[in-house]
Amino acid sequence: MEINFDQIFKELMGHAPFPWQQRIYGSFVQGVIPKVCDIPTGLGKTSVIPIWLIALSGKEQDVYLPRRLVYVVNRRTIVDQSTEIVNVISHKLQYAVNHEKDPLYPIANRLWEMSVIQNSGENLLAVSTLRGELADNLQWRFDPLTPGVIIGTVDMIGSKLLFSGYGDTRRTRPLNAGILGCDSLIVHDEAHLTPGFSNLLHSIQYFQKTFKTDTVAPFLKALELSATSRKMDDTRFQINEDDRRNSVVQSRMNAYKKLHLHKIDKKGKPLQEKLAELAFRHNENRSRVVVFVQSPQDAAKIHKLLIEKLQKTAEGTWKKENNVTSIPKKEKEALRAQSESSVSVLTGEIRGHERDILLDTPGMIPFTGKIDSSQAVYLVSTSAGEVGVDLHADHMVSDLTTLDSMIQRLGRVNRFGQTEAQVDVVYEEGLLKEKEGPRQKTLHLLEDKINEESFDVSPAALLHMMGNSDSSKAFSPAPEMVDATDILLDMWTQTSVNDLSARPEVAPWLHGIQENLPETWMAWRQETSLLASGDLSDEDIARWFQKCRITSTETLRMPTFRLWKETEAKRWAEENADKVAILLSPSGRVQKMRISELVKQSTPLNFATIIFPVHLGGLSPNGFFDGQMKKAVMDVHDAADHSLQRLVLQRFGDHYHFVPLAEWQGITIPEDMEERNVGDWHSWSSFRDASRTIETRYMKKIVFSLKFRQAAEWEDEDDLQECWLMLLKEKGTPEKKEVKTPTVAEHNLAVANIMNIMVKKLALPEEISEALLLAARHHDTGKDHQRWQTAAGFDANNASSFAKPSIGGINWRMLDGYRHELGSVLQALDTEAIRGHTESDLILHLIATHHGWARPHFEDNAFPPEADAATRTQVNLDIMMRYTRLQERFGYWQLAWLESLLRRADGMASAQQGASEEVSDE
Repeated sequence: MEINFDQIFKELMGHAPFPWQQRIYGSFVQGVIPKVCDIPTGLGKTSVIPIWLIALSGKEQDVYLPRRLVYVVNRRTIVDQSTEIVNVISHKLQYAVNHEKDPLYPIANRLWEMSVIQNSGENLLAVSTLRGELADNLQWRFDPLTPGVIIGTVDMIGSKLLFSGYGDTRRTRPLNAGILGCDSLIVHDEAHLTPGFSNLLHSIQYFQKTFKTDTVAPFLKALELSATSRKMDDTRFQINEDDRRNSVVQSRMNAYKKLHLHKIDKKGKPLQEKLAELAFRHNENRSRVVVFVQSPQDAAKIHKLLIEKLQKTAEGTWKKENNVTSIPKKEKEALRAQSESSVSVLTGEIRGHERDILLDTPGMIPFTGKIDSSQAVYLVSTSAGEVGVDLHADHMVSDLTTLDSMIQRLGRVNRFGQTEAQVDVVYEEGLLKEKEGPRQKTLHLLEDKINEESFDVSPAALLHMMGNSDSSKAFSPAPEMVDATDILLDMWTQTSVNDLSARPEVAPWLHGIQENLPETWMAWRQETSLLASGDLSDEDIARWFQKCRITSTETLRMPTFRLWKETEAKRWAEENADKVAILLSPSGRVQKMRISELVKQSTPLNFATIIFPVHLGGLSPNGFFDGQMKKAVMDVHDAADHSLQRLVLQRFGDHYHFVPLAEWQGITIPEDMEERNVGDWHSWSSFRDASRTIETRYMKKIVFSLKFRQAAEWEDEDDLQECWLMLLKEKGTPEKKEVKTPTVAEHNLAVANIMNIMVKKLALPEEISEALLLAARHHDTGKDHQRWQTAAGFDANNASSFAKPSIGGINWRMLDGYRHELGSVLQALDTEAIRGHTESDLILHLIATHHGWARPHFEDNAFPPEADAATRTQVNLDIMMRYTRLQERFGYWQLAWLESLLRRADGMASAQQGASEEVSDE
């Protein structure tokens, strides 16, 4: 399709493209993706997203370009500007697809036609952010044919690619790996910071090209972005003379930045005090001052010092203006609050919620460039502020670090060449006495450039410096790399086995071997005490967290070795030694442990998540783990997924009561029967009836329920007490009438209809298409079984079998381990159309895996109760052999991609029939 790139780019981005953007579009539209794109900071590297999108819609039919772009940012970043940019683009395209005269209509319509389901442009572009305050909306995997932009960290994307997604469950790990690992363009931003991830991408591409016999899915493509490459050569996509002649590029490349070096000795001021003093010199100029340091402890100290300096100055001014010698308490508190609002702190050890809302605080908004500052504001940051966000600082104060880190820091100052920036870099005299390393090399490079106290550190000057033969030696050393092997991948892909002792955690394959690994996550939840003290097994608790996931919004992370190292952390742990927390392993396994046990054991904490009760405190208002904070975390902020509501349902005798979890402290039970008939107490008839009342009251759908208190055997009917923890979710669209529950036959047909659209749009080989369609038509026949129908809340003697559970969800205890997918496999084995098909292996495997099992087998109790031991052994052996044969034939990611087509056709059909994602993908 012929399009005017310059015009479309300007419509999407609001400004004309730079020459390098025009050139890379010309490459994309021909299906050619550079391996490395080396563009200086401030010249719009993030624009590769809209450029790819324009090329995807404008390319010829016979040109291949991935339909998904995965934008990977370094794990230390605060929040990515890319999400905001993509959301603006998405809204413009969704408007355009319904307005033919809009300049964007041609590309919007082309993108819209790619999806399986078309609803007025609502699913034109799937935009998902797998990190932070923007909890994963799952758009990226709802329709695998919809063009999508997925934005995530190295940890989130990398772990998913290795079938070990952080926060994923058994059922979602192969689904996510298949969708991300095929038909995707992975854009690795600031690739020099995480060379281990680049190494992983190269390994995946090697396996995809080498270990396969049949190709049905487009392989993963990768593009590395960097403003600070370790090696300068001509093989990279770079700016050229056309770019340098551009007036905007010139102003940004030559932005005025003068660097001053400051040496301190042991007898002088400590480093933190010197940095705070230099930053405070700009206080009278209404400037935006960023202070960079390497350690979180230094950042916390400087944050405190600057607040104290601001408060002291403000108090002095107030006394002078009011001609008094003392300040009233109320005024003093107000001045303190004003001082605190002017100083922000950012490190990689801040909880996701506080990190992501930081940009909306008064002290940070000026750094976004959205408003001018009416007073001096300060940001104290570690490497978390070096990349991933467009910080606009007027001046910079910094400790001395490696050259690559210094270049990143300098990129946050005077980005567009509109001011004259002063840069103060402080180093300790003792640094020169240490063994020669990258920091010493950086210092020598800077000292060589010093001319009359300062020298130019504009992007153009830094680019010239990078031509120095010693510049690469001043970079932080690359971590030791570890390569993925077929043996490791064989273990990682066995996702239906929870505890495989030989399966390693994936972090070293994402980052290389690093000193600060392993790490441990911390979260605080209202229900932790309830889950830990109730009548629940570890498996029950694990199932709860599979449904009500711990997200990056709720967590902070720290190197495992540092968890209990500081004095206040040790004291906090001692004070709460007998309290019980929940330990969630990377594989999703749960353990209830006393805090005293957590302190003693280090290995189980590697890459695990500790979920504390909220009443223990331990979280500062800034989002740090702080043993001095005694306030309940609820007083700071409950950061659980706001799209889900948790409440408690309590039955007492023949009455029941329900309240939001935040209000539940154990319901007071009225002594008199008559008193129970008023207020919020209701007459009990059945759990299903109570569930319907709850859904009506809250206008939400119950997606999971967990009984945490069982009735005691000795209790009679009047004293009977039972308690459930309920999980509710918005229904999505207002319902005019109750949705009819589909029968198994109706649901299988609906899935097959969607699959038919998929295989045609993908132009898959005929026999593969037939296999997918047959799997769709038979995938849920195992739900005909009496055990499933009863557990789903239906009379097993009904003339029809239903495909979705009734209100209140599935009764897992009654199901007793039975898996309907396995029941479907047993029925498929007796179906001639499947048994005699040339792709029978693939058909049976797709049916077996459509909820994440059969990789490589099922648990023994998953079989129907009437299956004898010999049948169970043989069927499970056949399932494992099919899995092995197919993985050897298609490769790791391609087989998972084929599985994902059936799973998503199932999910889309369920959504059309009124079921939630949780119900449709059990």
